[in-house]
Amino acid sequence: MKLKELLADMPIAFIKSGEPLLEQEIQGVTKDSREVREGYVFFATGASKPYLSTALERKAAAIVSDELLPGNIPCLVVTGNVRLLLARMAAKFYGFPSRQLSVTGITGTNGKTTITYLAESIVHAAGEKVGVIGTISYRYNNHALKAPNTTPESVDTQSLLRAMKDEGIGHAVMEVSSHALDQGRVEDVDFDRVIFTNLTHDHLDYHRDFEHYREAKALLFHRYLRQSTKERKYAIINIDDDNASYLIPAAPVKTLFYSTRKDADACLNACKEAITGLTLEISVEGRRMTLSTPLIGLFNVSNILAAVLFGHSSDFPIDVIRKGIESLPGVPGRLERVASDRPINIFVDYAHTPDALKKTMETLNHVRSGRLIVVFGCGGDRDRTKRPVMGRIASQLADFAVLTSDNPRKEDPLAIMEEIRSGMTGNSFRVIENRKSAIEEALAMAGETDVVLVAGKGHEEYQIIGNSAYPFSDRAVIEECLHVGP
Repeated sequence: MKLKELLADMPIAFIKSGEPLLEQEIQGVTKDSREVREGYVFFATGASKPYLSTALERKAAAIVSDELLPGNIPCLVVTGNVRLLLARMAAKFYGFPSRQLSVTGITGTNGKTTITYLAESIVHAAGEKVGVIGTISYRYNNHALKAPNTTPESVDTQSLLRAMKDEGIGHAVMEVSSHALDQGRVEDVDFDRVIFTNLTHDHLDYHRDFEHYREAKALLFHRYLRQSTKERKYAIINIDDDNASYLIPAAPVKTLFYSTRKDADACLNACKEAITGLTLEISVEGRRMTLSTPLIGLFNVSNILAAVLFGHSSDFPIDVIRKGIESLPGVPGRLERVASDRPINIFVDYAHTPDALKKTMETLNHVRSGRLIVVFGCGGDRDRTKRPVMGRIASQLADFAVLTSDNPRKEDPLAIMEEIRSGMTGNSFRVIENRKSAIEEALAMAGETDVVLVAGKGHEEYQIIGNSAYPFSDRAVIEECLHVGP
């Protein structure tokens, strides 16, 4: 694709270097100077501007900037946001792949990952192909890439969607984070449907306050879904959440609601809970269906209802939807059961927000017969205000809590734990900085029928200390302590 073709209909105010530049064949677009090759267009965003010289050394064909650059640098001056223009050009460079796929975006504080797994299982039950972009991995067919971000940068998103289309994928299901929405990473992704799970205390270190956080989430419904070129567009919204009314888009988008407590397009009629799973009776636009799943907890009932409406709006039959949900054994790091020869129940969960920790612990309290022992901490360089809140929740809902280090990053883990401890009540807790030792302590004190919950890191296979990521898996540590496996 020639640069002049890539620039057509783009808000470029000034082109420095003239006609020869416009005739160049473009090989890629990026804001990462390390990816620049000859024939690439480099986007000088606020974060990438310091690496402009590196991009030029690597023979970038042109630089996109919000200001005119000095000397003889081949420069394209943009009238708007450089990151948004990068997203739009990436979509054009890769041939607008989302227009050729059925694309579902899922946003909310909790539940996104579980719904992607449920949706993926439903599509597979229908005998069709699906790609997933989310917190745990980016995967399609036999490809699986570790996910550095819940939602990748715009160029990577478009590249992934193009690769999925080229390999015969029909459906793409993606988690859409508030950071990604705020930064325009899904600009020119044409969604068929978007799903809202819930909105609770999280990421306020980035968004400053809850209102800005909610506004970022609302962009998926009021901007990105509305501007999608798809003819049939759906908003699937959890009306049990107090913020639901802020997200309902105007026509022609069709809004479908789900609820565990009231009448809705998908709603819960009856639920039987056990430590081994759920048995549900659900209504879907007046049609009743029953299903059983090893997933546990009322919050997973909500996730299942969202997945049912995903399937329903995708025109999959009820039997296919049921088969897909029932065939999913579990989700990595989401109340993931760890096998044990001992008569105790052990779970690993990603709960790292006050709401997620509270719901997870309430779920286990509802179905347990013995004590609940929780191991948890909080990450460093993140929202500090949630630390005492999570401490209070853990101390109030667990019979015993082991407070430990999570991903301290550049903060002092002892200082983080002290902030958590300040919110804890009573004295049924212990502070053990070393996470492996903390898990060992919890397992050692667990007796028959007790439940051990290791919360905060879930599927993660590393612990971030300083600027380095060290191999660490809660599940692997548990299995080592229990001598599980070969």
